[in-house]
Amino acid sequence: MDFWILLWKLVFIVGMIAFGVLAVWVTIFGARDIVHLLATLKGTEDNQR
Repeated sequence: MDFWILLWKLVFIVGMIAFGVLAVWVTIFGARDIVHLLATLKGTEDNQR
C-alpha cells in the first residue's frame, strides 16, 4: 500500500513541476510574441500613412 501512496505523490509532484515550468515558458515566450505583434502592427500603421 505504501508503494501506491509514494507513486501518486511522485506523480503529483512531477505534474506540478511540469505545470510550473510550462506556465513560466508560456508567460515568457507569449509576452515576447505579443511585443513582436504590437511592434509589427505599429510598423504597418506607420507605413499606411
